[in-house]
Amino acid sequence: MLILDQLNKGDHSLRLLAWGVLAGLLVLAGGLWKVQVLSGARYREQQETQSFRNVRVPAIRGRILDRSGQEFARNTPRYRLDLYLDELRPQFDRQYTDGRKALIASRHPAPSASTTSFWDFLPGHFRRSGSGVRLTSGELELLRRQSRFAVVSNVVAEVGRRLRIPLQVSEQALQNHYLTKRALPLPILSNCTPEQVALIIEQSWNLPGVELDQVPVRQYPNPGLAVHVVGHLKRDDDHDEEDGRFNYRLRDYRGGLGLEAAFDKELRGIPGARSILVNSAGYRQRLGERMIAQPQPGLDLVTTLDLDLQVAVEQGLGTVAGDERGAVVVLDPRTGDLLAMASAPRFDAAEFIEGVPTQRWKDFYLAEPARPTMNRATLGQYAPGSTFKIIDAVALLEAGLDPRATLSVQPDPENPLKGRYLLGRRSIRDLAPPGIYDFRRAFIRSSNSYFIDHSLRLGWERLISWGARFGLGQKTGIGIAEESGNFPTTLETIEERGWSSGNLANVSIGQEITLTPLQLAVAVGAVANGGTVYWPRLVDRLEPQNPLDPTPIINFPARQVRTQIRARPETFDVIRSAMRDDVLDPEGTGKAARIEGFDICGKTGTAEIKGNGRKDKVTWFASFAPFEAPRYVVIVMVESGASGGGTCAPVARRIYEHVHQRERRPERQFAMERGPR
Repeated sequence: MLILDQLNKGDHSLRLLAWGVLAGLLVLAGGLWKVQVLSGARYREQQETQSFRNVRVPAIRGRILDRSGQEFARNTPRYRLDLYLDELRPQFDRQYTDGRKALIASRHPAPSASTTSFWDFLPGHFRRSGSGVRLTSGELELLRRQSRFAVVSNVVAEVGRRLRIPLQVSEQALQNHYLTKRALPLPILSNCTPEQVALIIEQSWNLPGVELDQVPVRQYPNPGLAVHVVGHLKRDDDHDEEDGRFNYRLRDYRGGLGLEAAFDKELRGIPGARSILVNSAGYRQRLGERMIAQPQPGLDLVTTLDLDLQVAVEQGLGTVAGDERGAVVVLDPRTGDLLAMASAPRFDAAEFIEGVPTQRWKDFYLAEPARPTMNRATLGQYAPGSTFKIIDAVALLEAGLDPRATLSVQPDPENPLKGRYLLGRRSIRDLAPPGIYDFRRAFIRSSNSYFIDHSLRLGWERLISWGARFGLGQKTGIGIAEESGNFPTTLETIEERGWSSGNLANVSIGQEITLTPLQLAVAVGAVANGGTVYWPRLVDRLEPQNPLDPTPIINFPARQVRTQIRARPETFDVIRSAMRDDVLDPEGTGKAARIEGFDICGKTGTAEIKGNGRKDKVTWFASFAPFEAPRYVVIVMVESGASGGGTCAPVARRIYEHVHQRERRPERQFAMERGPR
């Protein structure tokens, strides 16, 4: 009570000190009241914002189906073994403490037995880290990192031992996960086999942090089938189109090729969101998790493709000797629907789910001239060779060519069994023999001399005008990546290129111009149906995965007319008859495609490729069937083939054999006539 006595005695200095202390206490009390009462709600809100994190939850991706509902791409559950770092924190701390002690001991000699410091009598958490030994912040952080890696490596190694497989995790991968996704599980085995799942469940592992999780994964039931059309996925964990609404993202994918890429938004659906509680150290707290927005599944994509026909097409293309590089397009000339589209060589889209190894990418995917990811049906630009004579024939007949008029082709002095055409001093070789040719014989023997002679009289303007009407030099609008080819559509283009009559001679037989197999299929389809050029259709509709889902179906109508070819019916009749004879006549170059009881109309083609020190061939067979009522257009293109008749026509025959056999089954015929709904 000495202080009170002094205050009572009127000690002025002490009284001022007392009032100062009292004022300070009042200010402190006022501050506490302001923080806890007035600003309490705001701080609580900030604390919640800091403690809860939003996790992006991917939606179930829509399937890709054929016209009858068979699956090209679907989702399947996959078991993944995850490691939750938050459950390993006690082990991290112990490993760090032991490592710190060992590091200090390694830098300071052991104390003598005769000396005992005052600090040795204190509890461990009050004791100094060693006389004169100080660890820098960088050393401590490195020690923490090494401690985490040691603990995780031991756990992962133990998992591998129990599963009898080598398992390991890289220090860099662990560090990246710890810094950016600490609240999410670390995958240690992404695809557990059924045997491994059974072993894990049977043994009831008690390893801390190790859990078996189920995740949906994209699956392609028929590896490589229609892969260039269907496409593949690629990892998309960090792409954020939601403007930073999510703190974390679970593993997700986006389309990287084909329909998977072209309709990625529709197939992907709308992601959901899960709220997780995270402590101050960044670890997830199991309590307090909740789903704040359910993911909305993507739409199923129904194509116009026929899976069974696609199998037959790829089997037929696979019969080409050697390392085949080519493409096949099958189209319905009545509607413009694509029934099959194949490109070779193929690849397995499932390889892209986990990522293609660097060496595999270099050895296979970047290999020339294979380029397996290239869809040769839409992206390959090739000289059409003599298949262009189909378009040339329309232009000539519409210009007044009498199909009965004849032309005498002279023999080549260097090879008397073959013809030649003299254009000034230039001698153009002809694979057809010398002799008298009318239109029919010139077409089925593929006489270059006949078509060059009449095309030079026709002139540039008419020839390129008719080619443009069939869509050459223009994209087809198929909806997946494609090229437009190289075909002049105006006289200005001809003048800019400085082309002369010699170039016109080359173009008339399918040289110096390029087109895609799909463009040729559209053009041949117009000849088959009497002059209607359709926009080809690959997608029939987009529909919800759940039939009870009220989401409206998005239909893509068929029979969308692009151009109506204004040509006389007699013109198409003459050309169709000549194409039929090219297969039926023993002199025809397409006789290798002949099938008894199923009239096929075709035209072969072979084009030479020169440049960059390389000389090669592109071989073709352009066709439709049956002659009486065309329902199929089949285009076969093979790089480095021997000839259109010898390499491509047999492939087409195999495809037509398949459709001819199945059309004998009434139920299949009904399904084909009905088509997609």
